[in-house]
Amino acid sequence: MSKWNGAMVAIASLGLALVLTSCGCKIKDEQLAQIRQLRTEEKQIAMDTKKSEADRSRIQSELSNRQGEVRNCTQRLSFVQEKKAKWPNVWPEWDPSAPEPMPEPTPSPKKK
Repeated sequence: MSKWNGAMVAIASLGLALVLTSCGCKIKDEQLAQIRQLRTEEKQIAMDTKKSEADRSRIQSELSNRQGEVRNCTQRLSFVQEKKAKWPNVWPEWDPSAPEPMPEPTPSPKKK
């Protein structure tokens, strides 16, 4: 039996040696060039992504500004439409025949 065990170990060792030597991880020049190209593309995509994110932030800021302008314009339009609906009595508390109020005099600074 030990003869068979020794032979099996020898065969297994020989088989393992053949497998390890024949299956070495060797990168071919084409594969290496492809890896370099992929890494270059990855860097370019990362830069494009950062640029796109910056553009997105800038556009969102501009959109917020434009939306603020629209809100302001809408408020002014509603004010004008409200006054137009009340025409000719737009400002009922205003009396055109009343004298203009005099501005209050500004106090002059006291000299010491």
